[in-house]
Amino acid sequence: MIMALAIPRPHHALLTLVLLAPGCAGGGESEGGGLSQGGISDADTGDSAATTGTSTAATTDPGPTSTSTDDSGPVTAGATTSTTATTDDPATTAPDPPPDCGPLDLCGVQCVDLVEDPDNCGKCGISCVIPHATAACAASTCAIGSCDPGWNDCDQDLQTGCEKVLAPGESCAPVCQPGNAESCNLFDDDCNGSCDEGAVAGCRQGIHRSVSPTQGRFYTIDAAEAMSGDFTVEFLNFYYLHTAALPGLVPFYRCLKGDGRRFYTTSATCEGAGPLDGPNGGVMGYIGTEPFCGAIGLYRLYGNMEHLYTTSEAERDNAVANLGYISEGQVGFVWAGP
Repeated sequence: MIMALAIPRPHHALLTLVLLAPGCAGGGESEGGGLSQGGISDADTGDSAATTGTSTAATTDPGPTSTSTDDSGPVTAGATTSTTATTDDPATTAPDPPPDCGPLDLCGVQCVDLVEDPDNCGKCGISCVIPHATAACAASTCAIGSCDPGWNDCDQDLQTGCEKVLAPGESCAPVCQPGNAESCNLFDDDCNGSCDEGAVAGCRQGIHRSVSPTQGRFYTIDAAEAMSGDFTVEFLNFYYLHTAALPGLVPFYRCLKGDGRRFYTTSATCEGAGPLDGPNGGVMGYIGTEPFCGAIGLYRLYGNMEHLYTTSEAERDNAVANLGYISEGQVGFVWAGP
C-alpha cells in the first residue's frame, strides 16, 4: 500500500513522501540501507527532489516468465538458454565407457573379428560383396565362402566371383581333344603338346624396345612411340605379353620416375617410385607367374640410371660383368611369339 504525506516547508513548498508499506510487490530493503527495485534509493532523494519539488516512485515490471524445456527449472524471459541435440543413432554410437572387447575390435557398439568378419573385413565397415557368392573374410581379406547354386568360380578371380554356369557333367577345366581349335586360354586345346600356338587373334601383343641418349631404354606396345623423339629402335616385338587377364597372369605396369625415365613392374603402386604411365592405365599387358605355354624368363637389371629388361641370359650376364649393371632378378615370364 502506498501513502503520500504532504509536509509543510518554508516558502510554502510541499515535500511529498511516498511510504511503501511492507509486503508490497517490488519493495524490500537492500543490504546498503536503500530500497531495492521499485523503491527509492538514497540517490533518489536530495537535490533532485528539492529542485522538482516532488519525487515519484517508479516500479519496473519484470515482465512475464517463461518455462524452458530444460530440466534445470523455469527461466526468466530474456535469459539465455541452450540445448544440445544429437542425431547419432544410439545403436551405432560407441558406449561410454566402451566395452572390453578383449582380442576383438570395437566397431560402433559391437565387438567384431576384423580377421574373419565379412561385414568388417580388415577394417570397420568394409563389407565383402562378391558376385553370385556368399562372401567370407580370411586373414582380413575378402574371399569366396561358397558359390550360389549353379554358379562356379572357374577363373579364381575375386572380382568376377562365381562367374560361370556349367552344364551337367561340365567342369571348369577344359578338356583337350584332337582337332580342337586353339584359343587364348593357356591350355592345350588340341592335345598336341603346345598351347595358344598359331598366333591366336588378339591373344598377345608385341613389346618394342628403344633407347634414347636422354631417357635410356624404353619399352612400349606402340611402334610409333618407340620411334618418336630421340628414340632409336633396338628391337620391334622384343617379346610378347598377353592382352587380357587369365589365371596365372598378372598386370605388367609402366611407371614414370621423377627424372622422366620409365621402369616396368608387377607392382600396381610402381614400388612407390612414381606414378603409372602410358595408355591402358599404365598396363603394358599381362605377364606370366610361371612358364606357361613355352614362356621364357624376363630379367631386370639396373645401372647407368636406367632399368634394362632382357630375355637373353647372355645380355644379362654381359651387362653385369662389363657394363656396370646390377641384376634385380626375374620379373616374370613372357613369350617369344604371338
